[in-house]
Amino acid sequence: MRFSGEAPAKINRELKVGGFRSDGYHEIRSRVVAIDLADVIEVEAGEGDLVLLCTGLPVPSAESNLLVRAGRALANHLGRPAEAAIRLEKKIPVGAGLGGGSSDAARALALLARLWDARLTDDDLRAIAASLGSDVPFFLVGGEAEVTGRGEQVTPLPDSEPSDLLVLVPPFPLSTADVYAAHRRLQSGSPSDNGRIPAALEVDSSRKFFGPNDLALAVLETKAEMSVLLDSARSLAPESAITGSGSAIVLVGAAADAEERLAARHPDARVFRSRTLTRGEYRLRTESSGGSQWRSPR
Repeated sequence: MRFSGEAPAKINRELKVGGFRSDGYHEIRSRVVAIDLADVIEVEAGEGDLVLLCTGLPVPSAESNLLVRAGRALANHLGRPAEAAIRLEKKIPVGAGLGGGSSDAARALALLARLWDARLTDDDLRAIAASLGSDVPFFLVGGEAEVTGRGEQVTPLPDSEPSDLLVLVPPFPLSTADVYAAHRRLQSGSPSDNGRIPAALEVDSSRKFFGPNDLALAVLETKAEMSVLLDSARSLAPESAITGSGSAIVLVGAAADAEERLAARHPDARVFRSRTLTRGEYRLRTESSGGSQWRSPR
């Protein structure tokens, strides 16, 4: 028996970062929306230990991979061996703020739960997802949502009109932990607001696609080369922003030749067209299906 589905990426339309919590995370409020760039995951029954096979872009080694940790966490919750083969076709760049690892983990949970015929409630699945990482619960929902807490509290929102995007991915990843550390250093020299975050986001009233990203300055502090890439994006679109903790930069309303111009200016970077996904589209793309969708790397 085999089950497969896509694991779409996400972007942050706005990100507000509050104070440091006792659990080691920051309080946040963010508007998140899924996009059509996606990894492909297939699971099937296996004998012995869990096995991960990958093609496409490089990923972390097996035991540190969030997808593998998701499989083991689900098996531990069910009190059963983690017997399965997982195939991953990796298309979402790592360390770009696009949530690829978290999306893979959420999809692995859903696919393995079906493979192992797990009788889990939605609350059970959300709890396991939250234990794996702050972004993982969003990918059980998809579409557009507001996330709060450390990111594990997800409030689905009505779909906005689908938006065409241009995504610029620098030739280097960024560590989320490093960016948050830089954010704390920058905040230590600023007037204190007791780590408060607003009750509402600017995208709710501004009529703009993007609101502020409180990590943007920390991203620039972490990697100075980001400023050149960001300047290029701003010159080619009325709106552009770093997503999450970077390193990807997303452009909305980009000029018709923006993709070619960005590729010429930054030949080591990756540039691609994308589009936001409605919740219905997200479900169609992620829902597990029987049979193999695995495409040979040949």
